[in-house]
Amino acid sequence: MDVFSTNAEFLDVNCYAVRADSSSDCILIDSGYDCTPGLEKLLSEEGLEPQGIFLTHGHPDHILGLTNVLARWNVPVHLGAADRYRLETPATTLNPQFAAMLAPLVADWNAPAVNDIKDGQSFEIAGLTITAVSAPGHTEGSMLLRVKDGEEEVIFTGDVVFAGAIGRVDLPGGDPQAMAGSLRAFATLPDVPIYPGHGPASRVSTELATNPFF
Repeated sequence: MDVFSTNAEFLDVNCYAVRADSSSDCILIDSGYDCTPGLEKLLSEEGLEPQGIFLTHGHPDHILGLTNVLARWNVPVHLGAADRYRLETPATTLNPQFAAMLAPLVADWNAPAVNDIKDGQSFEIAGLTITAVSAPGHTEGSMLLRVKDGEEEVIFTGDVVFAGAIGRVDLPGGDPQAMAGSLRAFATLPDVPIYPGHGPASRVSTELATNPFF
């Protein structure tokens, strides 16, 4: 399995492409604002064709690239069911300060069609097995995405767990108690690489040993 990444400049979001060994098909993880040029370059260089998009959660910085991405690659989009409402009016799902900053970015926004995903649901796409694990706390519908190619596994943690930190719980829809439960569940996962929504990659064992929130 190969994991490629590009960064959306707005709030420095990691946007990923994942392929099974030697495949020309891939899946995309998250869709930050203005991520399309970077994805086009990456996918062209690697000879990849997306077959689906998985969103770790519904915050604007992870979804606002969908309009341009879907105009380029018309593929299904998958999002945790509890975060679906966040696609309707993205700027209103955060605090007033973020809403003002987002207003010019969502002036022409039209919510795309998405497929709801639920805890434990699995998909077979592009030669990969993708299993969604509910991890509320940052948002109601945050998901850990366990992606496997045979015995090889990686986990996309979105804004639940970062290298050395966790996602904030003080925005609308955040819940400290739910986050605590999600972190306990994270601690039971296999020791595999993790790819967060922001910042560098890490491993489950590294975070359990060094992340002050565990």
